[in-house]
Amino acid sequence: MEVINRISFFIDYSYSKQIESFFNEFGITVISPEKGSRTTDIRYLVPITFKPTEDMTDKIRIIYNKLINLFPITGIGEAIFFNCDNDDYNKAPFFAVNSTGNSASANLLDTKTPMIKETFCNACGLKLKSLESNLVIDTSKLRKKYMINVDSMFWVISEEMARLMSEWKITGYQLKEVIHHGKAENYVPAYQLIINNNMPPLSQKSKNYHFVSEPEEKCDVCGIKGKVNYPYLYETSDIKTCTNDLYLLNELVSNGSYVYRPLLISQRFRKLLIEQGITRDVRSIFDSNYGSKDWYMTPVFLDHY
Repeated sequence: MEVINRISFFIDYSYSKQIESFFNEFGITVISPEKGSRTTDIRYLVPITFKPTEDMTDKIRIIYNKLINLFPITGIGEAIFFNCDNDDYNKAPFFAVNSTGNSASANLLDTKTPMIKETFCNACGLKLKSLESNLVIDTSKLRKKYMINVDSMFWVISEEMARLMSEWKITGYQLKEVIHHGKAENYVPAYQLIINNNMPPLSQKSKNYHFVSEPEEKCDVCGIKGKVNYPYLYETSDIKTCTNDLYLLNELVSNGSYVYRPLLISQRFRKLLIEQGITRDVRSIFDSNYGSKDWYMTPVFLDHY
């Protein structure tokens, strides 16, 4: 596995040679983009690669501080990506489900379901959301999809997906009927996926990162807000009893406003989804085959990265 921190920023084209020289001092080759016809500002996307055992914070902090002090840049930010190889995918017992499509239609915002919203962390304002009733959504959104995400934290499946999961003898879940909100003629059967169990705690060797460019997002009280998790890492001895196909992460993560537990599925379930054409084998958000209905999943690791 490789860890890539992509630094992005805008600057006037006249600084292009200086920017290339600057990154060359760190052993990073940068090719400046062409100047546009409407503005002299250009955008840089600079990927910096690290081994998973390396601590990237110090190097990124040095680059970030020098950039903002030496150049009149704007809109600087970071993004973290993980490149996993075939061996990582073949050995992974579980996969974290990040998305079931690269379009907005795969993710819904729920404004109709009665919910309880509690403050999780007084320091950073993260909240915890729980349902007071069945989910209430426009179920027609499932007409052409097998599964969608609601509010980052709830998963809803179509009747066809429910049938397939039963046929494949997928284990570790229950179904709860979703209430339709919208025109009666647009109703389609839909079910909330209720996961029976959490995974064991992550290995103490698990790694994470906080964006150097966003220090205000880091919360030292709850330790959740602003944290970017590496692929989930478990000890083999802890995970050997996880025999179901579906689990939730034991730890809470944040979407910036709320805390929730991500969904993990087994290697067997992922293979069935690919073999039956539910999704293509997407391994990066930049894959050319990552379409509006494809599931993007990242492998978990055992014992070490």
